[in-house]
Amino acid sequence: MHRTLQFFALPLVIATISCTSQALTQDFTEERKLFQKANSLLAKNKLKEFKKVKDKLGDYPLVPYLDYAQHIGHRASLKHSQVNEFISENKDTPLANRLNRTWLNHLAKKQRWPEYLTHYAKHPVLSTRYICQQQVALLNGTPKQKKNALNKAKELWMVGNSQPKACDPLFKAWMKTGHPTSAEAHQRFWLALDQGNTKLARYIDKKVSAKQHKQQTSLFWQIYNKPEKVATSSLKKIKEEHQATTVILSYKRWYRLQPITATQSWVKKRDKILSQEQQQTVTEYMGLRLNRNYHSKAIQLSHKLDPTFNYPALTETRIRNALAKQDWKLVHTAIEHLPEEEKKKAQWQYWSAVSEKHLTPNEDNEGKLHDVATDRSFYGFLSAELSDKPFKLNAKSSASSQEQLDALLEKPAVLRARELFKLGMLTEANREWNLAQSQMNDEEKLTAGYLAKSWGWHLQAIINAAKTKRWDHIDLRFPHPHAELFSQHAEKNNLDLSFPVAIARQESAFLFNARSRVGASGLMQLMPKTALETAKKHKVKYRRRSQLLDPETNITLGSAYLGDMLKKFNNNPAYAAAAYNAGPHRVKKWLKDRGDLPLDVWIETIPFKETRNYVQNVLAFRVIYDRLEGRQANLLTEKQMQLLALNQNNKASL
Repeated sequence: MHRTLQFFALPLVIATISCTSQALTQDFTEERKLFQKANSLLAKNKLKEFKKVKDKLGDYPLVPYLDYAQHIGHRASLKHSQVNEFISENKDTPLANRLNRTWLNHLAKKQRWPEYLTHYAKHPVLSTRYICQQQVALLNGTPKQKKNALNKAKELWMVGNSQPKACDPLFKAWMKTGHPTSAEAHQRFWLALDQGNTKLARYIDKKVSAKQHKQQTSLFWQIYNKPEKVATSSLKKIKEEHQATTVILSYKRWYRLQPITATQSWVKKRDKILSQEQQQTVTEYMGLRLNRNYHSKAIQLSHKLDPTFNYPALTETRIRNALAKQDWKLVHTAIEHLPEEEKKKAQWQYWSAVSEKHLTPNEDNEGKLHDVATDRSFYGFLSAELSDKPFKLNAKSSASSQEQLDALLEKPAVLRARELFKLGMLTEANREWNLAQSQMNDEEKLTAGYLAKSWGWHLQAIINAAKTKRWDHIDLRFPHPHAELFSQHAEKNNLDLSFPVAIARQESAFLFNARSRVGASGLMQLMPKTALETAKKHKVKYRRRSQLLDPETNITLGSAYLGDMLKKFNNNPAYAAAAYNAGPHRVKKWLKDRGDLPLDVWIETIPFKETRNYVQNVLAFRVIYDRLEGRQANLLTEKQMQLLALNQNNKASL
């Protein structure tokens, strides 16, 4: 009996969306139920019952997904003709490529090499894995094919990165013919180092045998392992074309071992050993890390590393370090050296205004803050509150007509995406949606966002707004699903009504079954351990991780945890949001290290870029949602406003 795999595990929660037009409300309810039943029967290998149910589906858009699952589950008995027929009939779907790759992998695993070559010739996949599999197939062919494969082996081997395991049989056969030669190994050794791949270089070095080549690789390791030798006469013994790579890798390693000593040496000797263009990599490497770690000597060494502020990325970290020291002169000077486009951003306009107010408290410097107050962002809203100006949403809308929505839904890929979304098969839905958008004209792409919104697919509506640069289309970018649930649990946990909504918008864009790479789940992206601890504390019925995909459970636990963080950190939403993202233990450390700083400075100097942006977004989203709901909006409380850089210095206050 063939073992059939269930490729489409349907989530417990099924999205149900109602739309207004005939096309948008085409009733596939029964077909969806039949599709799920067929999928279940296929998983149990009940093929006769499966076929009967499938036949009832007629031309339902997702029938190819059942055919695909059936083919995958019965690969052992699958024929070329069936695969070719499926690829031909479904060439305009993501399924064709998926079955093609799966079939090629199956043929390679079973070592059905003649069939592999026949199929690959008709349906090639131009990625290294499949090219290597093709060459292995050729190895097992005619003498001429084997010769061609061995010639191709060198090309595939001679790269600075590790190749897929599918290439190993080809490389083993190539090595039996006397390869790589010492010269070939020596060449790849430096290719690996050029990409910073020292681990691969150590492996390749074992294959370097000729004396002149071994001398060069040994010299590299001598310098790299004792990087203080990098600027000595030993460097000149390495061939000139490899000296820059040796210098860059050795100084980076030296910095990791002894950051201050390495940086001081670099400043003194870089002009003697590398060109200005070659120096940038190491200069930025050292400067960025010194400043991000708020090293006590970072400001001093940064003046030496980049005295004329030539590197914008480094300049930004210098500004943050200067903010942490409240060195307003350096803050202002560094901002003035940013590229013009960067300098215009609300973030740096705000800090420029604050630094000017500290440096020249008796002058009228309010104009810049007033200008920033028109921006819809954290710093725009902060400037508005400081200037006693209303918050500006700058909202626009170009909601598409019903005719445009209907026309777009007539596209097969769009219709398949809708059905997959409604069934909760989001990975497949995303593939279809991305394929559909790649074939749309500009007008259709604009419409696509509103179509996704009409289904309740808020993540894709938000992504669409970003891709089409419709930043002012608040109706697309800031939906408010599950409003009653959010309000109920915000009140229960003494949260501002917009706070948990803003968290969910930032965490998942309201994707109920979102899962992060580290295991966080659901609308408010809770870790299973956090969910369990919160459930016990608040006496919420919770047993398994899958419950986090239920919006009610997720919002219940997420809001409770957010409330806990707010209480833990003195009702300060900035600290609570930071703790929600990075963990309360990190926020405790950051407060211990720099908790005496003004609140806005503390936020801007959060060491993790992700958390820094997260906090600023969540605070700004709270204002946006309050405004959209017609509530009184405040970025910060009066007490928190007194903690800002301007208000902690009477001379600098507005």
